[in-house]
Amino acid sequence: MLSYKRPLDIDELNANHYMVSVHKYGFFLCRTGTARILLGSSTYQISRNCLCIYTPNTFFQILEKSPDLQGILEEDDVETYYPVVSPIDIRQRLQVRNSPCVEISETQAGEMLRLYDMIRRNGPSAKEDLPDMHRKFAEKVRADCLRHLRYALCLKVLEAYFSNTPVEAMPQNKDDAILGRFLVSVYENCHRQRTVQYYADEQHLSPYYFSSIIRERSGKSALQWISNVTMTFARQYLECSEMSIKEIADRLNFPDQSTFGRYFKHHEGCSPSEFREKRLQNCDTNH
Repeated sequence: MLSYKRPLDIDELNANHYMVSVHKYGFFLCRTGTARILLGSSTYQISRNCLCIYTPNTFFQILEKSPDLQGILEEDDVETYYPVVSPIDIRQRLQVRNSPCVEISETQAGEMLRLYDMIRRNGPSAKEDLPDMHRKFAEKVRADCLRHLRYALCLKVLEAYFSNTPVEAMPQNKDDAILGRFLVSVYENCHRQRTVQYYADEQHLSPYYFSSIIRERSGKSALQWISNVTMTFARQYLECSEMSIKEIADRLNFPDQSTFGRYFKHHEGCSPSEFREKRLQNCDTNH
């Protein structure tokens, strides 16, 4: 199923709405500005025309950025990209996962941008006054057109990646390694553990010292990270699954639905049901 894609909102990405690519493939193409990003377990310095590809269950987080950072973000479910990814040799897939960033040419970036713009502006929906049969056919043709454009964009991304040399990750010091281990552990354990004490104990550090390292290296406190990753899963369950709110509360190991609702509203500003309803309305509008 094709989903509507909008331009990257840097503030939203920076707030961790796109931090964990659960069951998704995607890419980020930087067009202006610079940033230090965490992609997977490595840190990269990116600038104009740096292409960053991420695979399912990968961290993608901006740690530092210049005020003028802008770019495009494209992502979708594994099933959508399977026709593109399946023919790729497993060793090449591992290369993309282990070395996800490349510097591409202005020409290659321009080709991607043209395809990206065509996808975003691919004609209005069929007119309401058309006969039912014609309207359904027009909608099918439009959906097929979008699917092929997305397919072409994915191939163009892979062509650009494999025709350039991957960017080396930044050297990691001890504090960077602590941050990386913490983020991986939060992703794996936030369904069960949401205290700073737990993650500090994992690395045999005092909570105060551990928290100071996390804030210094990422600009966010350990508790903020724990909340952000938990909320990433909560949003994805609300948007991409048919689980009830009670089932989501259970999946995230909250004592009950009410506790989950208060936690969600504190961090999102609305209740889980309001969030889901808003997303459904947006989907209806964009389709």
